[in-house]
Amino acid sequence: MKIKSIKKISYNGDVYNLRIKDGNDINNNYFANNLCVSNCHRAKAAQIQTIMKRTYGYADYRIGMSGTYPSPNTSEFLAIEAVTGPIVIKVKAKELMEKGLIANVKIKALLLQYDDKEFAENVYTIKKYGGGKRAFDIEQEYVRNSEKRKIFISKLVNKFNHNSLVLFHNTQYGTDLYDYCRSNIVEKDFYYIDGSTPAKKRSHILKQMKNTDDGRVKVLFGSFGVLSTGVSVPALKNVVFTQSFKSPQIILQSIGRILRLHKNKKDSFAIVFDLVDQFHTSYKTILYNHYLVRKKDMYVKEEYPHQELKVVL
Repeated sequence: MKIKSIKKISYNGDVYNLRIKDGNDINNNYFANNLCVSNCHRAKAAQIQTIMKRTYGYADYRIGMSGTYPSPNTSEFLAIEAVTGPIVIKVKAKELMEKGLIANVKIKALLLQYDDKEFAENVYTIKKYGGGKRAFDIEQEYVRNSEKRKIFISKLVNKFNHNSLVLFHNTQYGTDLYDYCRSNIVEKDFYYIDGSTPAKKRSHILKQMKNTDDGRVKVLFGSFGVLSTGVSVPALKNVVFTQSFKSPQIILQSIGRILRLHKNKKDSFAIVFDLVDQFHTSYKTILYNHYLVRKKDMYVKEEYPHQELKVVL
């Protein structure tokens, strides 16, 4: 492997961001004395193994770190430990908040009540008899087509007093929400990013989102795939999850978008609005069960302050 480029990042110490690529001739490769593999949130064990194994005999110290480590005793977990060694320490978000290293964050789960018993019963039956994927698709389509849900999201966005992020998975749904809010809310600036947005335009939009000096609240609609990782906009104070996910990596990294310290979060909480679709209280169908997994395995586990609010649509 060869270091493709090296760039010192903003930090009061000798920390560098290394971009590494494969090299054909091992004698022409270059290594720092200390190699740290960090922030590999979506990297598979095989990729991390490749980096770590090729540094044997070239780096004196090899350290592996990740904010979203695989579950203990899984094949991915054991494969990574084989080249990095055992986990030395784990730090929860609560501890980092208490030390003032990240912003104080609160989770607000908004349980959207549709009171559609017939729909909920039909989806439950499909799921019960093995049609889990079909049931999930039906629920997602119902959500995307709900005018009442769209109106609620626009009302929520309209209440934001600081720069905020609205995340989606389906680009058509994200576009619909963006167009609706932009058409119905005049006193805020709206931006949109998905996988098709050119890099230059993305950079310009993210620069605008960092601006808090012009008195305009800015709202960015973006896809989870593009904006859940690798984006640093300290001014973001709210993030809205408009669509459901079970992936702990995506959820925790999406929360990370509002963890950066900023003056507008100094004496208050940054808020995660997790929209939870509950079609009827008698039936716990797929989207609602996704939330129960997030709550148990992420929000409670990481000890984020957590609140549930029912919203009648």
